Amino acid sequence: MSIERPPPSALHGRIAVGESLPVLRRQVLQSTIDNYARASGDFNPIHVDPEFARNGPFGRTIAHGLMTLSFVAQMLNDWTDGAFDECGEIDVAFIGPVFAGDTVEVSGLVEEILVHDDRPVARIKLICRAGERDILAGSALQPFEETGKA
Repeated sequence: MSIERPPPSALHGRIAVGESLPVLRRQVLQSTIDNYARASGDFNPIHVDPEFARNGPFGRTIAHGLMTLSFVAQMLNDWTDGAFDECGEIDVAFIGPVFAGDTVEVSGLVEEILVHDDRPVARIKLICRAGERDILAGSALQPFEETGKA
């Protein structure tokens, strides 16, 4: 797998370096966390038991990291009309907790256009925050057609 910069003549299309992706906002309530636990089968008490979590490292329940990641995937799919699930790639680290009551905001910024497997791809810096806290860091690669996005 090689990644290289394409020649300048290949940098046309609707995706441009510096483009901001739309912001996705999701309020995370304890009921949201509980519903995710049921869907995923992950009933770790740090997520679903406020009394247990009160004595844990955060002093309250936290959302599942993969639930936060699902918000990122939804934002990328909204931006690409569903193409992210078909051919996008993602590399992330969870760097902060999401608490019940937080509003998560997810967006991105096109940092670079590359050639990956003979296709143009946008490398997107992901922006994921809960209030003033960064909660996820990373990037995504999204292939696109030179005449338009995804």
